[in-house]
Amino acid sequence: MMKLNLLEKDKGQLAVLGAVIGFVVIAITLIIGVLVFSDVEGTINIVDTTANTTATNVINQTYSSFELAAVILVVIVAAVILGVLVRFGQL
Repeated sequence: MMKLNLLEKDKGQLAVLGAVIGFVVIAITLIIGVLVFSDVEGTINIVDTTANTTATNVINQTYSSFELAAVILVVIVAAVILGVLVRFGQL
């Protein structure tokens, strides 16, 4: 019976470890995405005013989505913390 309890604790630790690794992967992907997009955005050279307006709107929306992605990382951390607290409450 004791062995089963130890395995359940290990599953919880693996879940937290998986969440932490997922957080790190998402954060690194977000950083790389911002760097790549900022480099590409600097090379856009459009003379037509309509196309320039469209490109500006796309660039602004993309940067806004990157800002929201940072909020998603905070939500993931909060979810992991809540999951750990709930898990401790069940033990």
